[in-house]
Amino acid sequence: MKLRRSPTLEIGEKIKAASLDNKKLWSLSTPNLPSYNDTLSTDPSWGKLTHPAGMPELIEHTKSTLFNNWDHNEHEVIISAGAKSALFAILKTITNSQDSVLLPSPTWPSYFDICKVADCQPIEMPTHFSNGFNLDLTEIEQCFKVNKFKVIIFSNPNNPAGIIYDSHLLSGLVQLSKKYGFYIVIDQSFSKIIFDEQKWSEATCEISDKLFIVDSFSKNFLLQGARVSATLVPKNLAENFTNIHQTILSSAPAPAQIMALNAVKNNLKMPSLIEQRKETKKFMESQNWDFINQVGSFYYFPKVKNYSELESKALKIGVLLLKGDVFGKDYKDHFRLCFARPLSELKIIFNQLNDVLNGK
Repeated sequence: MKLRRSPTLEIGEKIKAASLDNKKLWSLSTPNLPSYNDTLSTDPSWGKLTHPAGMPELIEHTKSTLFNNWDHNEHEVIISAGAKSALFAILKTITNSQDSVLLPSPTWPSYFDICKVADCQPIEMPTHFSNGFNLDLTEIEQCFKVNKFKVIIFSNPNNPAGIIYDSHLLSGLVQLSKKYGFYIVIDQSFSKIIFDEQKWSEATCEISDKLFIVDSFSKNFLLQGARVSATLVPKNLAENFTNIHQTILSSAPAPAQIMALNAVKNNLKMPSLIEQRKETKKFMESQNWDFINQVGSFYYFPKVKNYSELESKALKIGVLLLKGDVFGKDYKDHFRLCFARPLSELKIIFNQLNDVLNGK
């Protein structure tokens, strides 16, 4: 099996390598935010294994924070070592070798690789800029009739487009899953980074034994390095999911769970990105880029007339971009624009980029 390197981690490696040569590189496609570091090195629980499903106290707090929009009476909350391990465990719980997995794009590129590692066949279903990248239930149904996929995976809010799928779409998808027997996995790893609370409050639906919800502490509580996530798992599948997860990891590392618990208890939040979002929108408008107004996550997914030229000019001033076709085959004219960084830094990047794009 041959997998590609993570494009986002590769950007990080380039920035680190440049710093060793006393050069400055910026990434306009990945975040640059502080981390909340705990000081619990003397806590006696750090070196102990927890229950395979996670610390009971963290599980209870997770229900009222990450999953407060969902009726979880028929589901179990299971703590994992990051969303990637949770997604892998889900696929190993519900799929057999070479089962198909539907991935509406644009989408997080790691989904493709997780499917391959889990011995599944990813099937990309492009959505369209002209339709706001919205999912089409008729198209999903037609895709099932052709491919008989076992599960559909998507992020909500969407990474990289930043849109939110509403209850009408989600409820319709649940009805399709009941009709045809496929599973639904919703990755809501940006659930606390929302710019339209009304729309997010409606991004839920009736719970189903065909539905998994994955959430993460990495983005929502600035614990990127801790690698800890939570998953709502249907009760009839929870034991097998836990056994698979236990086989891989025993349990999510205790230090990471303690950090997550303290983050929740202390109500740590992502610093406000409202001004960064405004600044980014203003800059895109000044460049006449086409974009869909994002309402969740810290990404835009603009469409530009000549991406190769943009990338070349950006590189001249030390700005790295992540091309849209990383997120799906039809998006070569797009790129992911991340505004999760200090406002002063974002303004510097935009000012320099404006100068080079306008020949100054």
